Amino acid sequence: MWKDRSELNDAENKQFSPIRQITFAASVSLLNPYAILDTIGVIGTNSLLYQNHEKWIFTIACIVVSWVWFFALAIAGKRVGRFNKNETILKWINKISAILIWCIAIYMGIKIF
Repeated sequence: MWKDRSELNDAENKQFSPIRQITFAASVSLLNPYAILDTIGVIGTNSLLYQNHEKWIFTIACIVVSWVWFFALAIAGKRVGRFNKNETILKWINKISAILIWCIAIYMGIKIF
């Protein structure tokens, strides 16, 4: 990620139809193993703490928070794309992501030993 060249060539720079974008996003979301594990392992086990109407409130809160988060990501992505004409923002995001990944890897390595 540190050395990633984010430049897109003309073949990759074409626009997808809204249906194709929605299909791709849905497939990535629904087939994401981490999302499935989070849903079952985190949300599912935490839902066991609630009974009756509290379980419905917990369910609705999970759905609302999820939708708000993904809409916020979509809006942020759109704004970054609009301001990222020379792709410097994307390069910085990649560099920050690389640093975070290495920090987490080092932290996990320290905790193992």
